[in-house]
Amino acid sequence: MKKVFVDYKKCMACKACETACAIEHHPSHNLFEMLGDTKTQINVRVLGVEHEAFPLSCRHCSPADCLDACPAGAITRDETSGAVLLNPDMCKACAMCAMVCPFDAIAFKETHRAKYGRDVAYKCDLCNDRIKQGGQPACVEACHSNALVYGDLEDIRGGRARSGLKQYLLGKDDQMPPLLELFRELRRKECQRRSGGE
Repeated sequence: MKKVFVDYKKCMACKACETACAIEHHPSHNLFEMLGDTKTQINVRVLGVEHEAFPLSCRHCSPADCLDACPAGAITRDETSGAVLLNPDMCKACAMCAMVCPFDAIAFKETHRAKYGRDVAYKCDLCNDRIKQGGQPACVEACHSNALVYGDLEDIRGGRARSGLKQYLLGKDDQMPPLLELFRELRRKECQRRSGGE
């Protein structure tokens, strides 16, 4: 089963993934109509952890604790894509799913999908319609630093093992572009300066 994997070392905290997610889940699919709309649904959040940035969203766990905890049956799994989906029409906003989620990937508010004009749970749906048509999730497509990768765990793990072995044997580090490494170093120093480390 394919999932979205995060390489936090490549994340530049540009939040292009957040913007792409918001546009994808807005009824208009238009950036300008989405701006200022309080019902805009953003399923991925870029968090700052010390001097690193980390895009956080639903991991579509297997088994999924949120699916087992939901008393209303609002959370299901798509058998073909493996995505854990949430039906806002059935959501009772009891927050059982959010309590058991180890990744803090479920939030509550009134979204455009909320039929009854009240707060409901919302989370990443892995852009299920897009991937069923052979595409990629919107956040992955928008990420220009390749910090987000959509693929199979074994393929990604095998590719990283091969590149790591090549780097070890040849002594070359061709993984990180020089400008990205410079950006990370500047961000690290700025974070240290703000926290009084320098």
